This record gives sequence, C-alpha cells and structure tokens, in this order.
Amino acid sequence: MTKKNKQRSKTSSNTSTSSSENLPPPPKVVLRTYRDTDWQQVDYLFKSTQIPLVYESIRSKLWAFPTWVIWFAVYSSLLILIPRFITTYIAREVPQWAMTVVKIATTFVWAVIAFAILFITSDRVETQNRVDEALANDLKDPLTYYLNYTAVEDKENPGRLKRIPKPENEHVPSHFWVLTLDDELCGMIGLQCNPVDVQDQRATVPVAWKQFIVAVLELFRSPFIPSFLLKEKPNTEPHDKTKRKIFAHKQIPKTATITRWAVRSDLQTCGFSTLLLNRAMMWADEHDINRVYAMTNECCMAAEQILTKRHGFVIMKRYNLNFFGQYQKLFGCRVKEWMEKNAEKTRKVFNKKE
Repeated sequence: MTKKNKQRSKTSSNTSTSSSENLPPPPKVVLRTYRDTDWQQVDYLFKSTQIPLVYESIRSKLWAFPTWVIWFAVYSSLLILIPRFITTYIAREVPQWAMTVVKIATTFVWAVIAFAILFITSDRVETQNRVDEALANDLKDPLTYYLNYTAVEDKENPGRLKRIPKPENEHVPSHFWVLTLDDELCGMIGLQCNPVDVQDQRATVPVAWKQFIVAVLELFRSPFIPSFLLKEKPNTEPHDKTKRKIFAHKQIPKTATITRWAVRSDLQTCGFSTLLLNRAMMWADEHDINRVYAMTNECCMAAEQILTKRHGFVIMKRYNLNFFGQYQKLFGCRVKEWMEKNAEKTRKVFNKKE
C-alpha cells in the first residue's frame, strides 16, 4: 500500500470513529412488571391517552343515523319558529335579504351548538365516567388487582396500609406490565383473570344529564350550580341495596382478558402496542391460558385493527349500547394458534427475566 493510500485509510477510519462517537446512544426500551412506584406515571398515561379518544367518540356519533334525524328535526323547527317570532313580535315586514341572513345565522349557530353538545357529552360525561371508573377500581391499586398482593394494616405506621404477597394457593395468572423508554413510562397492558365477580368500588355513580348540565354551567363560568345537580345516585342494584354493580365479571377457567392496553400518543406508530400484546400472549401460554379476550368500544378503532389484522383476534360479539353509536366489541384469540404463528419471532425479543 502506498503512503497516500495509507493516509486515506487512516483518515477514513478516524472519520468513521469520530462520527460513531458523535451519534447519540440508542434508546433504552424496557418491558417489565409493574411496580408500586409506577402509579403516578400509569395514572398520567391512562388519562392522557383518553383525550384523543374523545374525537373518536364524536366521530361515531356523527355516523349514527339518529344523530342526524334529531339535528335536522331541531334545525327545521328553528327555521320555522324563528322567522315567525320575528314577524310576530319584532317587525311584521322583514326584507327578504334580512330573513336570509337570519336563516344563515341560525344554521351556523345551531351547527356550533350541536357540535358543542356532542363534545361535552363525549368528553365531560362518557370519557370522564370511564376514567373515574378505572381509577376507582383496577388502576387504583394494580398491585392488589393484577399482581396477587393484598393490602393489610401497617402496624408500624397506624392508619396506613402495606401490600404483601398472597399465599401461592390464592394466586391467579393475572399480570400487569409497563413499558419504559429511557426510564420514562410510555406504555402499559394488563391481563385479567377473575375467578369471581368484581364489584365496582365507587359508592355512587354519576347521572349523565346532571353531568351535562354542570359541564355547561362550568363552561359559562356560572357562579351558582344547584346542589341537586351535584348529587349522584347510589352504586347499588335496584333489587339489592347492599350489592354494588359489577365492574368485572367472573371468567371461565383458563381464560383471560386484555385490559388497560395503552401507548403514549406520540409513540403509537412505533410497534410498542404489538410488543405489549406479544408479552401478554406469551404470559398466557406460560400459565396454561387457552383463550384471551379483548373488549373494545367505539373509540378504539386502531386497537381493533391491531387485534384483527396483526394478531388474529376475531369478533365474537357486538353489544350496541344505544342508538348514537356507542357499542362494545368482544374479541377472542386461541393462545395455541397464536403461539404457532408468532412464538419464534416473539421469543427473540424478550429476555426471560423481567
């Protein structure tokens, strides 16, 4: 090798070394079991991922036929009643151009009001209720709900509770995982196996129409909100005042349900949702679970696509909750069939020790 070639090779090697040294380190992605210290981040992640779902809820209502029937019925009534009111109480003779302006303004105002009604219903009523229900039940303490811990009184600190593992004979194969990116929590998923019905831990449940009125009054910064609007109804069954409503129903042995599957909004196209679901399915296989279910609603179209197209889940049943686009879908997947298709490529990703 000539002297010039040696100099060139040395220069190129130095350049490649310096460029590699200047590159930032790759992001550190860790999928692990939930810890008690993760609660605040889990709480924030859950609430933040519910916000984009509000627009999915509005979209589903806009696709519902009864929504448009009501909109056009009210709109037609306004176009008839407002001109009559003007000609009866304001001016008997109104120029045609002025009446046209009134009708255009009526159309615009009613469109804004109707969208505001949809937004308040989706955000301040439906989404708020879902958040409150989760934070009062499984996300209140994932350790005791998913990870086979029980809360007992701490004798060293009276008035406080500490969590201790349950005896092994009381363990169920439920679990809860969190995904961190550079030590910041960005995803989570739970696998729920309930041997008995789980009651809703809320003492009261909100009344939808009261929530809506309160939200409107707060929107206009009303200084006075009637006290009867703030009262909620007891969370009990009509036939048994001592029995609360069911939060999660008893499951068939050797089955489990995917819950609280969420990824930070800005990372939802990075494959993290599949990473989380893969871990849950492998856990199900390791613990002799035959079938895994997942329940979605009208706000979870992206999750439905991932379940059906990437993981072979099939729709087992659809529950229509009302005439305005609200529904729930139950998906199911046989664990053995899933493992046959995905086991090899999935095992390479995970470390056996979590």
